[in-house]
Amino acid sequence: MGVPAAGAAVLLAAGALAGCGGSGSGSGGSGGSGSGSGGSSSRSRTATGTTGTVTTPAPHSGSLTLTPADPTTTSEITFAFTARAATGVHGSHEISYSLSLMGPYRTGCVGAHETGSPSVARGAQGRITLGPAELNAPWCAGRYSARLLELSSAHCTGSAPCPQYVRVVGLIGSATFTVRRG
Repeated sequence: MGVPAAGAAVLLAAGALAGCGGSGSGSGGSGGSGSGSGGSSSRSRTATGTTGTVTTPAPHSGSLTLTPADPTTTSEITFAFTARAATGVHGSHEISYSLSLMGPYRTGCVGAHETGSPSVARGAQGRITLGPAELNAPWCAGRYSARLLELSSAHCTGSAPCPQYVRVVGLIGSATFTVRRG
């Protein structure tokens, strides 16, 4: 079984990584791009709310970069990262990567987006390209934050009941950037 809709991953990731910046929502919202690197801290983050406690693993060392470095509202932005694990089935789990972008909100442009990455091998460079054609609107001008998460979900075969969950394995990288009018 594959990872449930991207929106579910974002909701879990937002709660699990409280304090790490905003995230998009929905199964194909809108987005931004970024460059920078994830932390190499070995500490876990814990968020406590009225419905329970979620503990997240420490971020993996890695980075999230973007091209072009100075995007405009009409740019096609490519986010690049190095995969810590191959996407796909690993025994009883399925690994995937999710890019969340949060920026300004305005009518007629895209300021937040969440999307999965294409298949990528362990140690290979993954790329996610987003632009007005993929977003169905131009980027909103302004400052964005981007976050790439490694996710794990159950992979089940046969007719036995299958648990429905998405676990945040770790933060691969995060970045901030500015989209200028163009």
